[in-house]
Amino acid sequence: MSGTFIALIILTAIIGGYLIDYQKNKLKWQSTNTKQNEEVDDLRKLVQQMKKRIENLEAIAAQNPDDFRNNNSNPRDFIEIDDEESAKKENQQKVADHVKTKG
Repeated sequence: MSGTFIALIILTAIIGGYLIDYQKNKLKWQSTNTKQNEEVDDLRKLVQQMKKRIENLEAIAAQNPDDFRNNNSNPRDFIEIDDEESAKKENQQKVADHVKTKG
């Protein structure tokens, strides 16, 4: 009887050790996944910002160069991102109009 009891204690200790290691590894994986998810979210935000800047640059490129030269404001003001949806539509319309006239 005592031999069976000792065997059960040993098996319980071995299985308990594996469970503890599994939980430690699980926590490491979760923290790694959390960091990766945060990085992916940051990259998504950056891509969205870059898309908006490209749209603004396309609108600038579609403008008449004389209009751009005669404007006394800072050229970087044209490039910066507008969060408004109307600015996006306006830029798309400028590019479309430019393509129609040049194309």
